[in-house]
Amino acid sequence: MAIIHAGASLKPTKLELLQGWIGDRRWYGGKGSRPHLELRGSYRFDDPDGEVGVEILLVTDTSGPEPVLYQVPLTYRSAPLDGAAEALVGEMQHSALGNRFVYDGCHDPVFVRALLRAMVTGGRQAELETHDVTTGEVGHRESTVTVRGSGHRHSSVPAVTASRVLSGEQSNTSIIVDVADDDPLIIKVFRVVHAGDNPDVTLQTALTAAGSEQVPRMVASLRGDWPAPHDSDGRATTHDGRATTSDGRACRGHLAFAQEFFPGVRDAWREALDAATADRSFVTSAHALGAATAQVHAQLAQALPTAPSTAETVAAQLDTMRRRFGSAVHAVPELGSDQAAFEALLDRATDANWPALQRIHGDYHLGQVLDVPGRGWVLLDFEGEPLRPLPERNELDTPLRDIAGMLRSFDYAAGSVEQDDPAVSRRDWATQSREAFLAGYAAQSETELAAYQELIELFEVDKAAYEVVYEARNRPDWLDIPRSAIHRLLPTTRSDQMSDQDNGSTAPSTALRQETADELLAGRYGDPHRLLGPHTDGSTALVRVFRPLARTVQVQLPDGSRTDLGHDYEGLWSGTLPGAEVPDYRVVTTYDDGVEHVTDDPYRFLPTLGEMDLHLIAEGRHEQLWTVLGAHVRRYESPQGTVHGTSFAVWAPGARGVRLVGDFNTWNAQGHPMRRLNGGVWELFVPGVGAGTRYKFDILGPDGIWREKADPLARKAEIAPATASVVTESSYEWGDADWLQQRSTTHAHQRPMSVYEVHPMSWRQGKSWRDLASELVSYVSELGFSHVEFMPVMEHPYPPSWGYHVTGYYAPNSRLGDPDDFRFLVDALHRAGIGVILDWVPGHFATDEWALARFDGTALYEHPDPRRGWHPEWGSYIFDFGRPQVRNFLVANAIYWMQEFHADGLRVDGVASMLYLDYSRNEGEWLPNRHGGRENLEAVQLLQETNATAYRRMPGTFMVAEESTSWPGVTKPTSADGLGFGFKWNMGWMHDTLDYVAQQPIYRRFHHDELTFSLVYAWSEQFVLPISHDEVVHGKGSLLRKMPGNRWEQLAGVRAFLANMWGHPGKQLLFMGCEFAQESEWADGRSLDWWLLDQPAHRGVAELVVDLNRIYKDHPALWMHDHDPSGFQWIDANNRDANLFSYLRFENPERTGDVIAAVINFSGSEARDVRIGLPRAGRWTEALNTDAERYGGANRGNLGGVTADAVPEHGQEFSAVMTVPPLSAIWFVPEASTPE
Repeated sequence: MAIIHAGASLKPTKLELLQGWIGDRRWYGGKGSRPHLELRGSYRFDDPDGEVGVEILLVTDTSGPEPVLYQVPLTYRSAPLDGAAEALVGEMQHSALGNRFVYDGCHDPVFVRALLRAMVTGGRQAELETHDVTTGEVGHRESTVTVRGSGHRHSSVPAVTASRVLSGEQSNTSIIVDVADDDPLIIKVFRVVHAGDNPDVTLQTALTAAGSEQVPRMVASLRGDWPAPHDSDGRATTHDGRATTSDGRACRGHLAFAQEFFPGVRDAWREALDAATADRSFVTSAHALGAATAQVHAQLAQALPTAPSTAETVAAQLDTMRRRFGSAVHAVPELGSDQAAFEALLDRATDANWPALQRIHGDYHLGQVLDVPGRGWVLLDFEGEPLRPLPERNELDTPLRDIAGMLRSFDYAAGSVEQDDPAVSRRDWATQSREAFLAGYAAQSETELAAYQELIELFEVDKAAYEVVYEARNRPDWLDIPRSAIHRLLPTTRSDQMSDQDNGSTAPSTALRQETADELLAGRYGDPHRLLGPHTDGSTALVRVFRPLARTVQVQLPDGSRTDLGHDYEGLWSGTLPGAEVPDYRVVTTYDDGVEHVTDDPYRFLPTLGEMDLHLIAEGRHEQLWTVLGAHVRRYESPQGTVHGTSFAVWAPGARGVRLVGDFNTWNAQGHPMRRLNGGVWELFVPGVGAGTRYKFDILGPDGIWREKADPLARKAEIAPATASVVTESSYEWGDADWLQQRSTTHAHQRPMSVYEVHPMSWRQGKSWRDLASELVSYVSELGFSHVEFMPVMEHPYPPSWGYHVTGYYAPNSRLGDPDDFRFLVDALHRAGIGVILDWVPGHFATDEWALARFDGTALYEHPDPRRGWHPEWGSYIFDFGRPQVRNFLVANAIYWMQEFHADGLRVDGVASMLYLDYSRNEGEWLPNRHGGRENLEAVQLLQETNATAYRRMPGTFMVAEESTSWPGVTKPTSADGLGFGFKWNMGWMHDTLDYVAQQPIYRRFHHDELTFSLVYAWSEQFVLPISHDEVVHGKGSLLRKMPGNRWEQLAGVRAFLANMWGHPGKQLLFMGCEFAQESEWADGRSLDWWLLDQPAHRGVAELVVDLNRIYKDHPALWMHDHDPSGFQWIDANNRDANLFSYLRFENPERTGDVIAAVINFSGSEARDVRIGLPRAGRWTEALNTDAERYGGANRGNLGGVTADAVPEHGQEFSAVMTVPPLSAIWFVPEASTPE
C-alpha cells in the first residue's frame, strides 16, 4: 500500500520538475520547443521495505501540433541513490517528508523489481492510503491509472540481482535485468504511450505462445487504463481523437513488457557491414535470415487473423505509394524520368495477384535481427514504424513489405562501404545477399515468392522513394543508394522517346542503361523478354537482340525488306521498325565469315505456360506437370512459314537467374537467358531446336555460383556417364486399347495376379527395350505370369544402384533405348495379356550434383534439415514432402508413368523409411513432427494424395507398398484415413517362411509357428507375397541355396515352397531366376544362368511354375477371396511333429463353388496313409503334385487322386487317406471342379 500525504506541499511541483528535465531526454519528441506538460494520471507501486516512493506519471505534452502522452516512472528517496547521478531528475521539498531526491525510475532497482513483480504475477497498482497532514485523518483514494500484469498470481518472481538501462533508445527505455539462477531479461518501458495494443507486445506474445525460436521469449507485460482527454464539447476522446466511453477511462494500452535477453550478441547490420567491408560472402547468413523471416511470417499467419487482399486494400496501398513516389520526384527531379515506368509498375500491380494480408514486423531491417549462437537469427522490435499511428501499425499488411525492407537494408550495408571508399563496389555483394535472402525465404515458406516478384520490386521502389526523401533532406551524400535502386528496379531506355532515323533504318538512342545491360548479360535479369525481342509503345516498334561478335545485324520483315540494327553495348543490338506494330520477323546476322545466318528470335514469343498452369504449379496441384515443364517440341504458324522449336520450362524458385545451354548454342549459355514467370517457373521457347537436341539448365544460385543441371522433367537423358537431358517427341501409336478398356472395368483384387520381377539390364544383359519386347514377352507368356514388375526403369547413373538412386524421374533408362522403345515393350506385354508394374522411388533421390540435389542452389527438392533431408542408410537425399511443389512433382510423376507409358501399377519402394522420422536414425538424429511424434505426417500426405489421384485419374490401376512395419491401414482407403494403397508386400510372411524352410527338416517342428503365423494377420491388409530381388543378393543366397540338404532335397524344397506360396492367400511375386531355381545369387552385372534350363532338374522347376500359374488362373478359389477370410480355412495347422500343413481355398463365402485342398509336407520323410479332412465326399483329383517326375520329383503320390469318405476329420464331414511325398505339396480338387 502506498501512503499519500494529503495536503502536503511540494517545491518545486512534480510537473515543474519534469518541465525542466524532460526536454533533454532522447525519447522526448518535441525537440526545439519548450515542453508544456499536463498530468493525465498516475499509478504507484509498493516498495516492500517502505523506504522508496514509486510513482509513474502519465503526462501530456501539448507544445507541439499534436499532443503526445509520455510515461515517466519516478522514485522518491530521502538520500541519493549511489551511482545514479545521471538519472537524477531533481530535488524537491516535501512539507511532510523533507528533502526528496527524485530519480528516473528506470534507473532505480526498486522500481525495476516492482514493475517486474507486477508483470510476472498479474499484479496491479498499489492501493492508495491518504494521511491528512493537518487532521491526521486516514482515507483511501482511487488511482487515476490502473494497471495489471499479464502473468499469473502464483508465478514465481525472478530475483533481480542487478539492472542497467541501455542508452540510445528513441521512443522507449530498455532495462537489462540480471536475475539469480536464470538467464537475464530485458524490460522495455514505453515512453510514448498510445491507446491500443502495442504490436511489440501482442505479436511477440503470440509468437512465444506458438513456440517460436525466432523471437525472444516473452515473459510478461503490463497493460494500463488511464483517463481520456476531453474535446471542446467535453466528450472523452482517445489520443487520436476518437470518442470513448462516458466514464472517461476508455484509454487502454500497453505500458511495458519483459522478455528474454541475449547478452554479448551482434545484430545482423553489424555482421553484414563487416562482411561487406571485407568483401566477404554473406550468402549463407542471408539465406538463413530469409528462412527465419519466412518462419516468423508463417507463425504469425497461423497464430493471428489473416484476410485476403481486396481491390480496396490494393488501391489504398497503391495510392500511398503513388504519393510517396511523387514526393521523391519533388525532392529529386531527375527521378521524373522513371515516373512512366513506375506508373506502369503500378498498373500491373493493380491486376496482380496479391498475397493474403496478415500481421508483419512492419519496420524490418538488418538492425532488427540478432545472431544468437545455437539459435540462429532472432527477430526483435515488432513495434512497427514509430511515427505511424498505432491503429495503422495494428492493421493487417502484406509480408512483402518486410521482405522489401530487408532487401533495402542489404543495399544500405553495401552503400555504407561505398560511401567510405568510393573506389570500391559492393554491388555484387548486395545482389548475392539479397538473392540469398529471397532464396532462404522461398525455401522455408509455402508462399511462392516468384509469383510476387514484381510486387516485391514495387515495395522496394516504395521503400527507396521514402529513403530518397529522407536522404535528400538529411544526408545528401547518401542519396545515391536509394536513387540507384530506383533506376535498377525501373529499367528504362536512355531516351524516353524512341525515334526513327533514316526512314526507320536505325535506332539512335534505344540502348539500355549500362547497369541493366550488365544484369542481363550476366544472366541475373529475371525477365529478359522485357529487354530483348520486340516492344512497342503504341507509336513505335523496337527490336533488341543479343548477337555477340556480329559484324552486322538486320531484321527481315515478311515483305522481304530489312531494317538495320545498331550495336549498343557488349553484343546488344537494337533498332526501330517501320510502323507502330511488331510484325513477324527474322534476325539476319553476319560474322567475320561474311555468311548470313537467318534465325528466329526466341524473345518474340509469348510464354508457353498459361496463368492457370502457373497457378496450379504454385499451389502444387498440377496433375499433368510433365505437359508444361520440361522440354516440348512445338510448331507455330507465321507469315514467314511454320516455326519449329522447343519450349523449355523449369521450376527453380530460389534461382537468381536461369540460362539454357545445349547443342543449339554450342553450350554457351549467355545467349539464352530464361524469363521468370509466376510460381518460380523459368521459361523460354527456342525456335529451330528439335528432337534429339541435348540441353541443360544453367542456374545461378543465391550463393552466386552457376550450376549446370539436367532437367528434372526431362523425358529422355543422355546415356550415362553423360548427363545432359535430351529433347524428345513421341510418335508411338499404341495397340493396347483392348487391354486398357478391360483394365478400366476390372478390379485387380478379384483377379489372378502372379508377378514376375525383372531387372531389365541383367535379365539378359545387353538387351534393349525392343529386344525385351520379343524375348521377355514370349518367356513370361510361356511361364504364365499375369504381370511383370520392372525394377526402376527411371534414369539412374550408377547401375549397381539397380535404379533406386534416381536422377531422371521422368525418363526411361536410356541405356536400353528411347522412350518410344519402352512404350513398345509395355505395348507388347499388354497385347500378350501381361500387365506391367513399375518400381517407383519417391522416398529419396541421388546426390549427383548435376541432378536434383540443391537444384537452384538451395535445398529445393530435399528437406533443408539433414535430420529430415538426408538418408543415413542409403546415402541419399530425402524429398521435402511438406513442400507442395515437391509433392506435386512426385504425384504427377506417378500419373506420368501410368498415363504416358500405360503402366498398370506402381510398387512404391521403401515406404517404411518414408513413414517414420526416426527410420535408421539414433536418438537425437531426427526431428519429431508437430505433435512430438515419430510419424512423418508430410510423407503420409504425399502417399495418400498419390494413391487417391492415381485411382481417380487412372481407373483399374493399383499401387503397391513395400512396407515392412505394422503401420495401420496401409491398404485402407484414404477416405477411411488409410494410406490408400491397393496392395502391401507381406514382408512378415516372407521373413517367417524363408526362416522356416532354411531349417533342417528335423528341426522345423520347433519353428512350426513361423509358417502358420502369417494366417493370423493375412486379412489385416491386402497382401502380395514377395520373393523379391532383396532376398537373393548380398550374401543371402539364392532361393535354391536357402534350402538345406543335398541338391535333390534343395530342389524339392524350392518346389514345395513355391506351391505353398501360390496356395497361400495373397497375390504372389517371384524374382527372375527363382522360376528355375538359379544356383548363384543374383548379380546385377551379368545375365541369369540361362544354361541351367538345359538341366532337367532346373527345367522341372520352371515347368512347375508354368503349371502353378495355369492352375492358379483356372481356379478362382486361389485368388477370388485373397483378402477375405471366407476364402481360406485351415484343415490342420497343428501337425508340427510331421511338418505337415493342410488348408482349403474357396471361391466364395458360401463355399459352393471352386475349392482347392492344399497339403504340404515340409519334412524329409514321406507322410504315408495320413487321413486329411475334406469338405466334400467323392473323388478328389491331384491338380498339382510337386513330386511329379516332370518337375524333377520321384513321382510319388496317390495315383492321381483320393476318395473322401464320410469319416469326419479335422472338423470336416469327410476325409481321405493319402500319401504326401517328402518335401512336396499336393493340390486336390473335387473331381467336378477339375478343369477340362
